[in-house]
Amino acid sequence: MMPLRLSLKGVGRVTILATLVALGASANAATLDGKKIFQDQKCDMCHAVSSAGITPTGKIKAPDLTEVAAKEDAAFLTKFLRKQADKNGKKHIKAFTGSDEELGALVAWLQKQTKAAK
Repeated sequence: MMPLRLSLKGVGRVTILATLVALGASANAATLDGKKIFQDQKCDMCHAVSSAGITPTGKIKAPDLTEVAAKEDAAFLTKFLRKQADKNGKKHIKAFTGSDEELGALVAWLQKQTKAAK
C-alpha cells in the first residue's frame, strides 16, 4: 500500500487526518455484528432475544430483551452495561468487557429488536 502524502500545512493537514480517522471508525462500527457480539459476550447465558431466535443457555433467567432496549436511551444502556448506572436500584450483573465500538454496535442491535407486527 502506498503512503498517502499531503502537501497541506498546519490546520488543513490535521483536519484531513481527523476526518479520515473518523470515517475509518464509522466504517468499522458499521461492520460490527451486534448479534455476534451478544453471543460472544455470553449475554445469552441469561438473556433471550426472541426476535432474533436467541434463548438463554444458562440457569439464570433474565428478561427477554426483545423490545426492552428499544424503550431505553442508548447512552443509558451503554452506562448500564458498563456498570456505571443503575436500573431500578440495581446494576447489571456483569460488566461488558468489549470495546466501545462493540458496545455501540450491541446497543444499536438490541434497540432494533422488536416483535413482528401481527
